[in-house]
Amino acid sequence: MIPANPRVLARAALCLALATASCARKPAAAPPLSDRPARKLDPLRPELMPGVFAPCLLPAAQNASVREQAIESIGTYEWQDWTSPGSPLVNTNGHYWSRLADLAWNRDIEIHLDNVPIDLDQDGTIDTHVTRHISLKGGIFANPEVFGLAADPDQPAGTRGYASASTGFSGLRDALDLETGKPTGDIGMTCWLCHSGRNPVDGKTILGLPSARLDYGLLLATSSFFDPKHVIDLDQDGRPDREQEIRRRTRLPDSLVLDLDHDGRVTVAEYRKALKLPDAQQSMATLLLAGPGRADLTNEFGLDMTVPGLHSRRYSDANTMRTGAEGVFNPKSIPTALGVRSLSVINWASTYPTRAPDLLGLYAERTAMSRSQAMAELGIELPAGFAGDFDLINRAMVLDTRSIGAIGLQADSFVGIMLVRVLRHDSPAPPDLVRGLRLAYEATAIRKLLYDTPLDSVKKPALDAAALERGRRLFFDQPAGNIINQQILVDLPRAYRGSELAPPLLAPIDEMQPLAARIPVRCVTCHSATTLSTMKPIPAEGLAIPRCTDCHFSHRPKGFWAKLGLRQGEGPGGFTSIFDEFGLSRTTATAKDELCRRCHQMHPALAEPVTYTSCLILPFDADGDGRAQGDERDDLAAGGIGTDSLFGFEVDRRKLADKNVRMPITRITALHSRGPTQAVQIAGPWVRTPPLVTLLASAPYLHNGSVPTLEALLQPSDERPRSFVLGQGQGAFTFDTGLPGNRNLGHEFGTHWTAQDKHDLLEFLKSL
Repeated sequence: MIPANPRVLARAALCLALATASCARKPAAAPPLSDRPARKLDPLRPELMPGVFAPCLLPAAQNASVREQAIESIGTYEWQDWTSPGSPLVNTNGHYWSRLADLAWNRDIEIHLDNVPIDLDQDGTIDTHVTRHISLKGGIFANPEVFGLAADPDQPAGTRGYASASTGFSGLRDALDLETGKPTGDIGMTCWLCHSGRNPVDGKTILGLPSARLDYGLLLATSSFFDPKHVIDLDQDGRPDREQEIRRRTRLPDSLVLDLDHDGRVTVAEYRKALKLPDAQQSMATLLLAGPGRADLTNEFGLDMTVPGLHSRRYSDANTMRTGAEGVFNPKSIPTALGVRSLSVINWASTYPTRAPDLLGLYAERTAMSRSQAMAELGIELPAGFAGDFDLINRAMVLDTRSIGAIGLQADSFVGIMLVRVLRHDSPAPPDLVRGLRLAYEATAIRKLLYDTPLDSVKKPALDAAALERGRRLFFDQPAGNIINQQILVDLPRAYRGSELAPPLLAPIDEMQPLAARIPVRCVTCHSATTLSTMKPIPAEGLAIPRCTDCHFSHRPKGFWAKLGLRQGEGPGGFTSIFDEFGLSRTTATAKDELCRRCHQMHPALAEPVTYTSCLILPFDADGDGRAQGDERDDLAAGGIGTDSLFGFEVDRRKLADKNVRMPITRITALHSRGPTQAVQIAGPWVRTPPLVTLLASAPYLHNGSVPTLEALLQPSDERPRSFVLGQGQGAFTFDTGLPGNRNLGHEFGTHWTAQDKHDLLEFLKSL
């Protein structure tokens, strides 16, 4: 519950922010991080911090459990009008979605689209027409099944916490008024909107499961900013805002005319026309083409820069951090968030690597702390035996910055955006300001909740134990197909540290073979447990993954004879193929642990629990022809995964001469020693292998959700359903695999197996 005198606390917090901001100590500039080119941004201005209150600093928050803190992570309270110091404090998350974007939480919904043409891939050709009629009394909350909302697993609607009240639906919290402690009706989105799903086995909502039923596009389509006649009223005081007020609050040039008909009101149609934003109906229609379980970056999928009055506009570089209004259909299904300890790359887009940057060291430096002090403040706790594990520490930091960044964007909070900027870029700031940013917007409780959720708490269906064990052996032992010898590295390999190379890199999986070679793979090759940097003795009973060659394709000879060059095979930098070195078959042989223990006493500790993912990142452009859009069959034939490669950039593809988005990338031929490099163009980007934890609750499958069941995934592409229905009632949505971004090609591994083998494999997959 809210303490007795929140006004005093709020004022104290503002004073604390002012004092924090006045701290002028400045650490030495940190070197640019190696995971992405350093961007030259304006130095942070300490005077930006006043007007910020973090509800996690309330006494009641300190007494809350980790789970309670995690579900109430709705972000900061800030001045309603950042240009007017002392204006009322509002929760920017709830204020953005409920007042500025104006989603229809409780008002009647009328959406009527007739034959609206949509060019999904922006190649100048109409791909489909959208006709949709939705009439819903009472709005979103009165029709939860239409929008695929999951029930709050802890609290009935109206239950108050320390900063928010339950709406009855997971991931949607009603921000409380800090003075009265009463609900405000400002509904904010938390992580759990997309990352809490219903277990299909028992119907239980579990935080961390993918929200496979959530129709996020339909949710956003209820915004008033798709109604051309809607009049802009930022304060919702019943009086239309003058254009100078809108320009000031949205950081628009004074010369920009918004009130085109000079009637003293600015409508959505006028605003969009003045800013040259896409047509409102076409934007809404594109949102409605995503369907449940998808988080596609279509035009305005996060609304973001299209909505006037953003709180994060007080951050001068907000337009470099937030989603723009251009871009193409980017199919992306929501993965599970459970079992995150073992992921070497946390986020779905593979843009946050964990091995190359020392995020803890960066945070410690910028807060003038020791590493141990920083770990304590960040709440990073490692399992027994993993003390000092670099990968695990970085994974924790990545999850924090990713969560903060995502919420900072979704919650319209400049504080979250600023912190990500400090930790991800060479952005100097006073140490106490950096600490204040993190304390105002932290993800420690979210991380702990995910880490501490036992995977066996997700109920599994009744399974045939004998078939499950046969399926496990198939997963590890049976060749499933071939892939092209190419991977994308978002971490800089150790051999290239100190060089001028910067990820991403196009690299071989097996450096003993050319990039064009095809590699026979088993399921475990791409979906194996990630190793950590903690070294442990090789156990007598062997490693959790029995075949060394599932992870190791090349091998550095050891010992006296190796120094003399007396070894079988030849390879770059003194490496040989492990297959040649020990006379192993590339398709059938198992490298025995006894053989490895002749020379190796230690091995990186395999991630626990085993979550069956290696997070391999594979390029779409497998055949190297510089084309990926609509070229999936060629790439599949060339040995790639072949899934739909349509993706989004903040560009209009119609302005590109060849209608193909190409990106420069450095190709390397050697992984463990420096070899030749070459600048090439690929029709990127890439897709990573997803975690298989709670796979049964993650349908539909593939990164674009184009395959409805696991059974269908084990069928050749041509035999998979061409369309299927998702959602319920007026939210019923027909997924058309013939549309760009929706194609169900690729991942034909195991499709040639017998019916019995497929049944056994499915039993194993359903057990994960």
